[in-house]
Amino acid sequence: MGENAYRSAMELLARRRSKAEREAALRREELYQNLPQLREFDGRAAELCRALTAAVRNGEPTEPCKLALEQLQRDRLHLLAAGGIDEALLRPQYTCPLCRDTGYAEGRRCRCLDALLRQQAVAALPAGVLSACHGFEGFDLTYYSDTAEPGGRSPRETMKNILNRCRRYAADFGPESGNLLFLGRTGLGKTYLSACIALEVAAKGYEVRYYPAQALIDRFERVRFSREAGAEDLSAMREILSCDLLILDDLGAEFATAYSQSVLYQVINDRMTESRPTIISTNLDLPALSKTYHERILSRLIGSYTMYGFVGRDIRQQKLARHREETKV
Repeated sequence: MGENAYRSAMELLARRRSKAEREAALRREELYQNLPQLREFDGRAAELCRALTAAVRNGEPTEPCKLALEQLQRDRLHLLAAGGIDEALLRPQYTCPLCRDTGYAEGRRCRCLDALLRQQAVAALPAGVLSACHGFEGFDLTYYSDTAEPGGRSPRETMKNILNRCRRYAADFGPESGNLLFLGRTGLGKTYLSACIALEVAAKGYEVRYYPAQALIDRFERVRFSREAGAEDLSAMREILSCDLLILDDLGAEFATAYSQSVLYQVINDRMTESRPTIISTNLDLPALSKTYHERILSRLIGSYTMYGFVGRDIRQQKLARHREETKV
């Protein structure tokens, strides 16, 4: 999980904790106004606690202080009950009672912090990814022909196999998950399955970054050449190199320059060297990739990525055709 997400989650917990304690103090002060004796009880309890601490430190008997505290607590509860007041009102009402909004309970990260980190990870994905993706269940295999191709299996069987492998990749994701390369013509589901993986992995709290190839290059270019580059660009560039999972979409659609090739090589090579998983999708096949990118990039894609060839007919066109038919009816 990235430092920014962790810091944001801890800041939110600190605000929750501060709010709960502030509101408890206000409630307590209001009760003191109505029940002056309660203020006296609490003041006396504080004195006894200090005396108990001093007794422990000095090796003196602690039993008198303990007995006095127990009697004071009974008297205090009796006073509250007589006034019809729930003692819980005097205590902070934390959002998470397990860790009291600290993020940690019994020396371990609390489930509330884990939930916030998952939310932060998902929120970091582009809105378009979130809105267009309906999960692995939304990947409709009926758009792929179930007719076997000569000497092989049907497009539906091939895509079912890819779907299942993507499910397992997301379900078992970790630092050693490796890299994936999705190849195939436009409209075959490469971006959709990439988004499915991104959402599921992010929902586990991993830091996932999702970039079209051109947008990624633009980030690096602004930092390298533009005076307008700000802290956001620098942070984004660091996250691209260090995030738990990088998804690089539409490789080959970017404006090809010597600089774009150097950026892509840096990203692919650095992440491969540090064993940080990357998923790349492209509309190009291997011969086209070999013509577009220099050998250093191609050798890393071939040698360090598991390749999946997407097959079938353009799903977008099929959906449009189905819509037209339904409209006619």
